[in-house]
Amino acid sequence: MKNKQLVNQRNGYIVSTQIEYADTWLSRLVGLLADSSLKKHEALWLSPCKSVHTIGMRFSIDVVFLDKYNRIKKLGESVKPFRFCKAAKGTYSVLELPSGIIQSAGLQRGDKLLLQ
Repeated sequence: MKNKQLVNQRNGYIVSTQIEYADTWLSRLVGLLADSSLKKHEALWLSPCKSVHTIGMRFSIDVVFLDKYNRIKKLGESVKPFRFCKAAKGTYSVLELPSGIIQSAGLQRGDKLLLQ
C-alpha cells in the first residue's frame, strides 16, 4: 500500500489515503479476490484496465473508471459480487473503492482525481 492521498479536485474530498497499485497482469487478475473487505480509505488502482468483474469476491465495491488524466468517465456504485462492469470509451484505469465512497465523496462523471 502506498500512503498517498487521492483527492477529488472539485470538492477537496480525500477519496483514499491507502492505495494499492495493480499494474501487472497477475496483480490485476488477483485484484481484491484474496481480501475479505476494504477499509474506508483503502483503494485498489488497476492500470491499465478497461473493465472489472467481482466474480469470487465476498463484498460489494464502488468502481470508478478513469481516463489517462484521472478524470472520471463512469461510476459503478455498490457493485455486488459476481457482476461485470464494462468501461466507458476512453477509460485507461479503474479504481476499486469500498462501497459507499462514491456517494460520500460526491464523485461525479468529469471530476478529476489528484494523487498527492
